[in-house]
Amino acid sequence: MPRDLKSFANENKDKVNTGDTKNIEDLINKYKDMNQNELISNLFSEASKLRAQGKLDSASLNNMKNTLYPFLNPQQKEMLDGLVNAINEQK
Repeated sequence: MPRDLKSFANENKDKVNTGDTKNIEDLINKYKDMNQNELISNLFSEASKLRAQGKLDSASLNNMKNTLYPFLNPQQKEMLDGLVNAINEQK
């Protein structure tokens, strides 16, 4: 059964320090007004930068995907699969 993000956050709230919370808030503010196309474009740009720095590989993407899967509905899973596959094919 899929878990929801609110439950996950409540279960892990003691594991997040205030610095992490500030960083998360900054990221939310950075991306909150972007539409889906802008978000995807930014995702590919960041993925490309991280790959060039040796900080992103297929295994880490698949681990991230597997971590997110329980929180997603079938449509979201399909979109995530497509994004991960496209990033993995990106040169």
